[in-house]
Amino acid sequence: MTNEPVNELGSGGALRLPRARVVPMSAPPASYTAAVKRYLTGAGIAKSSARIYRSSLTT
Repeated sequence: MTNEPVNELGSGGALRLPRARVVPMSAPPASYTAAVKRYLTGAGIAKSSARIYRSSLTT
């Protein structure tokens, strides 16, 4: 009896992850608060989660 490899993903073994939205950085942010806002905007998370992260990052 021989063991054959099993491909559980069904797509040649490649795991595809969603890409994050890219926010162009034409100029550096004016303040740390602005940088946090830009980062959270590009993170693509829910507004309620962004509010919690913003509070944590700016305190």
